[in-house]
Amino acid sequence: VAGGFAFRRSLDSEKEIVKLDNKTVLAEKSDTKAESEPKDDGSAWYSAEDEAYMVPLNEGLKVPEQRLNRYAYITSYNAGTRNPNWVAWTLTADHVDGEYSRGGHKFMEDMDVPEPRAAYSDIREGECGYQRGHMCPAGDNKWSYKAQKDAFLMTNICPQNGNLNQHDWKYLEEACREWAKKYGKIYIVAGPIFYSNKYKTVGERKVAVPDAFFKVVLRIGKTSETTKAIGFIYANQTGHHKMSYYVRSVDEVEKATGMDFFYKLDEQVETRIESKCDLNEW
Repeated sequence: VAGGFAFRRSLDSEKEIVKLDNKTVLAEKSDTKAESEPKDDGSAWYSAEDEAYMVPLNEGLKVPEQRLNRYAYITSYNAGTRNPNWVAWTLTADHVDGEYSRGGHKFMEDMDVPEPRAAYSDIREGECGYQRGHMCPAGDNKWSYKAQKDAFLMTNICPQNGNLNQHDWKYLEEACREWAKKYGKIYIVAGPIFYSNKYKTVGERKVAVPDAFFKVVLRIGKTSETTKAIGFIYANQTGHHKMSYYVRSVDEVEKATGMDFFYKLDEQVETRIESKCDLNEW
């Protein structure tokens, strides 16, 4: 937290929370989609300032981690569960829609992680009862072909109850896109929750089935009073509830996950916004 305080002071000597610039880097458009997309060179759309808010501390979690920076998101891969520990991304009003839909994209093994790694065949609903659930959703990546393609890497996927994936979890994803349009930019971190080391696995490569899923969302206001954060926890099971049923404070999500979210905020601001959870403020 002390390091986060120093970071905020370096951005603003008066400790006022300011809205960060959106440093979008895109290749110039041309007549072909291939030429209009960035090269697969490890570059990222989000800025260093964005990344500082996106990435949580997970020292308390003490699990295997391989950090992978993609064009539109960052994933922390766990070789033990074959799931991401978390996936973080920045969503802007300009990126809530686009011409690059999920059609034609296939789920792919992530060749950047060691074997055994999750494969398409490990999560087949007809065989294991679970769907391939995106953490950073395809719907948040329609603005870029490369971003959409990266969203289908298996390091962004968890075994997810199909009813949850297609209903309540989907409704939260849609709400986040509305918030991005309303506020201009939001920061999102999502991932699985395992309440113990005893978990069910699916597929030949024994991909762990999460007990639940979390999502935390941050918006940076022009002042500390208009900066807000909110959290959610969804059990990995069938169920239909209003979004308010799943709302949690960020502090509660941190307790459930062992992570520290948005620690780069001013300490007093972080303490205030992470202890509250009012959906009406969104």
